[in-house]
Parts: sequence; structure tokens; C-alpha cells
Amino acid sequence: MRTPVDQIRGNASDVQKARMNDATDFWIKQGNFAFDVATRVVITDADIVDQDDGMGRRKKTVRAIFELLVMPDMCNGSGNLHGGCSAYLADTCTTATYMLHDDWAFGHISAALDVIYHAPAPEGTNLRIICTLIALGGRIGTSRCEIWDKDKGRLVSSASHLKMKPSAPKTKL
Repeated sequence: MRTPVDQIRGNASDVQKARMNDATDFWIKQGNFAFDVATRVVITDADIVDQDDGMGRRKKTVRAIFELLVMPDMCNGSGNLHGGCSAYLADTCTTATYMLHDDWAFGHISAALDVIYHAPAPEGTNLRIICTLIALGGRIGTSRCEIWDKDKGRLVSSASHLKMKPSAPKTKL
């Protein structure tokens, strides 16, 4: 998932973009689960977005966009993107998106990942993965991921990802 910082569009700072690369280097290692898939993901955009929260207030949120071509090692027996691979991409890409937020850059774990499958994505499909941080608190964060067929404009899957900052272990005396 390492993408040169100068090739990532968007208004996030170069430090924030580099942090996305550094963090993914930490958890995407040779021999780890789906290593080959993760190394093919390209970060295309990283933005800090000012938006209406639906209550008439403005809030800053984070959005990142990734792209990837569906290859045979990502497919099920029918030749379509495997549901488990969709879940992996949602997990990995939303986690990378958290790296853009200064208060949530490190130290969080997944608490829940809810994936909905909308349409098949056969081998050779160009995917566009759009991840947005929805709500961030002191210990709980929620993000949304949409995986699109880039060429057909069709939603392949969507996910909600809840992350948490675990409390420090209590010292035993």
C-alpha cells in the first residue's frame, strides 16, 4: 500500500500522507495474511473535509480514496471478488484512513466490522475504495467504507468499521 506522497492527491499534509504509508508498513509484512493484495492497493487521495453534520454545524472529517484491480488471488470460485477480501479491504483501508487524524493515528483496534455486499466484482474489475471517518470520540471511532466498480459506477460493497482505543492494562502489585 506504499504510495509516494507526491502522488497522493488531496489537502492532507505530506506528514499525514507519509503517516499512512508508515503505518501500513507496520502491519503489512511479507508472510502476513493477504500481503500480496495489500501491496497492490494504491492511495490516490487523502483529504481533510469540512462538511455539514446535518444539524447545521460544520465539522472536519477525513476521507481517503484507494484503488485496486481485482486479481485471481482475490476471487472466489465464481471468479468474483471474495466477500472475505472485501472485508479485508474495508478493514485495511479504513484503518489507513485513521492515520490522517492526528488524535487517532496509532493505538486502536477493531471492535466491529459490518459488511454489506451489493454486487459482484469479477476478476479484472477496477475498484475505487472510499473511506470516511464518521465520528471520533476519546476511545471509540466509526468509519465508513464504500467499494465501487470504478468503471461501471456500481457499488460492490459497503462497510461500517468501529475502532477503539483500549485502556492500558492495570498493573498488578
